[in-house]
Amino acid sequence: MAARDGRGRSPAGLSGAAGPRPTARGLALLVAAAVLVLAGLTLGRREAIALGLFLTVVVGASAVVLLARTVLARRVRVRRSVIPGAVPQGGSALVTFGPSDVPGLVDAVPGRGPVTVSDPGYRWQAPTRGAYLLGPALARLHGPFGLWSARAQVAGTSRLQVLPVPLEDEELDRVLRAGVGEHDAADLLGSRAAPDDLLVREHRDGDALTRVHWGATARTGRLMVRQEEWAHDPWAVVVLDCRADSFASGRHEVDGGAGHSWHTSPGFERAVQAAAALSLRLQDAGHQVLLMDQDGHPLDPQLASAVLGASPREATWPAALPAEAAAVVVLLGDSAGRDLPVLATVPHHLQRVAVLFGMPGPQDVARRLESGGWLVSEPAR
Repeated sequence: MAARDGRGRSPAGLSGAAGPRPTARGLALLVAAAVLVLAGLTLGRREAIALGLFLTVVVGASAVVLLARTVLARRVRVRRSVIPGAVPQGGSALVTFGPSDVPGLVDAVPGRGPVTVSDPGYRWQAPTRGAYLLGPALARLHGPFGLWSARAQVAGTSRLQVLPVPLEDEELDRVLRAGVGEHDAADLLGSRAAPDDLLVREHRDGDALTRVHWGATARTGRLMVRQEEWAHDPWAVVVLDCRADSFASGRHEVDGGAGHSWHTSPGFERAVQAAAALSLRLQDAGHQVLLMDQDGHPLDPQLASAVLGASPREATWPAALPAEAAAVVVLLGDSAGRDLPVLATVPHHLQRVAVLFGMPGPQDVARRLESGGWLVSEPAR
């Protein structure tokens, strides 16, 4: 699907629009005109004065013509089309403009600077996941004889989403089984598991035998029962830790275009890829998936706009859990230890998995989570 824009307002200082300015040639003629007039007045030579005034008139006329062209150019509506409007990381999009008869059309491109637009357009390759802004687009104008130049904005910005590449099935399995165990990982996400595997839990005293889930019991070697209250509307929640101090190693800024930027890091990008793969796997298994950040704010399911932000406090997402939730998978960074009191409040009837992407920390973080009934995965860092 194409993403299109009108003549949106551009950030101050980034539009590049400018009124007529003299070129080097125009400045040279103005200097020559001034010298001739002064010399003519000093030496009493009228022809020198006349020539100087003539050059001044030529330079002034060129400025007037360019000013009229600039006013007309600013009324032109150029439409930018970005096809497709969303690409995977490493992919490319075709950027075209219409009408194409705008002189000297230049487009601002994130990470590359201005690009001269030629027919039929240009291709932009997406280096990093994120939500980018292409533009604004400018028309470079010149007055007669090249004595003056100006720039007029003829198009605003267009949004292009660069989507994360989800982890492959084998890689996702390795991530989840790094400490979780073969049976538990299969119950949570395995393609061979039944669609309602997220709706089971361990047998407790008082549970009726009619609720025993024999398939899960056979796979896990433990007596499992069905949580029938969610059997018709299974929900799984995936929580992505987006705190800057959780993924501080290798953190860097990404130019998003038009004055827009964000921070990310290699560890955070791996967590985003895992979240994307988890969402797809759970949806394929028949579950409704809710993505949220550490504060319980919903995340775009495409995860293009997920960024690292300042949030020095502990997580608060458990308060936002929907009543229909049957399972929760938390992707944590270096702040996992800070969140232990909050994680302890997550209802025990949910199937709970914590994937620790942070740097090696105190060993009791994973141990305390496991003692609280969490399945803990610690993929290689």
